[in-house]
Amino acid sequence: MSGHPNRIVIEDDLRRRHVFQSPPGRIVSLVPSITETVVLLGADQRLVGITDYCVHPEDALADIPRVGGTKNPDVPDILSLEPDVVLANKEENRKRDVEALEKQVPVFVTYPTTVRESLKTVRDLGTLLNAEDEAAKFTEECEGMMRSIAQDVTVSKPLRTACMIWRDPWMAVGPNTYASDLLKALGFENVYGSRKDRYPVTSLEELAERRPDVILLPNEPYEFDEGDKSFVEDFVNERGVSAMILLLMGSHLTWFGSRTLAALEYLLDIRRRLG
Repeated sequence: MSGHPNRIVIEDDLRRRHVFQSPPGRIVSLVPSITETVVLLGADQRLVGITDYCVHPEDALADIPRVGGTKNPDVPDILSLEPDVVLANKEENRKRDVEALEKQVPVFVTYPTTVRESLKTVRDLGTLLNAEDEAAKFTEECEGMMRSIAQDVTVSKPLRTACMIWRDPWMAVGPNTYASDLLKALGFENVYGSRKDRYPVTSLEELAERRPDVILLPNEPYEFDEGDKSFVEDFVNERGVSAMILLLMGSHLTWFGSRTLAALEYLLDIRRRLG
C-alpha cells in the first residue's frame, strides 16, 4: 500500500508496475487456479468474468459469465464487462490476448515456477484484492506444511521420477516448472530435470533409458487412464525397468495458488506409501 489509504502499488511477475487507486471491484480471471484462489481469498463476489475451464469451486462460480477458454478468450466480451483488472498467467494465456486486453485494462500477469513463488502469488493477490489477512493465513499453513515435509525421513530418500503430461507426442514435466519443484519438495527427483525445455518432448524409449523409480501419469492436461498405465508398464518392463506407475490428480501438480496446500498433503501421502 502507498499514499492514499486504499491505493495499491504492486508489481506482477513480469516486473510491471500496476497502480490502483482502490482495490479492484470488477475482476476477470483467465486462469482456473487463479479463479479458485480469488474465491479462497473471499473475493468471489468481485468476479465478473471467468474462463470455461474455471470450474472450482462449482457453487461459487455457477452464475459468473464465461469469456471463452484460456487460449482463446473473447477479448471484446471481456472488455464489455468493464473489469478493473484482468488476472492472467504467462504460460496459460497467449501473449497476443494479454496485449490486446492491456490496451484498455490493466492485466496482472502471474508466472510462478516454484512452490515459494506460488505462495508469493497468493500474497500478491491478497495485496491486490485487499485480502492480505486471508492470504497470510493460507501461506503460513503452506509454509508450516513444507517445514514438516522437510523433516520427514521418507522424503529424504530421493526417488527418480518421471511425470508425463502428454501422449502423441509423449511429453514430460521438465525443469523450472511449478510441478517439478513441487515434486522435488516431496523427494521426487525429476529424471527430466537436466533437459533444457520446461516441458520436453520425449519418447518411451528415452523414458526407459532414464530408468525412473516412479512414473506419474496425471489426468490433466492429458487424461491418462488405466490403459495408458498398462501400455507404459509393459513397455518399460520389457526394457528391464520395474518402475512404480501411478495415476494421479493432475490439478494437484499444476494448479498453483489455492491448490498448493492440498497438493502438498496429497503428494506426501503418495510419497509415504511409496516409501
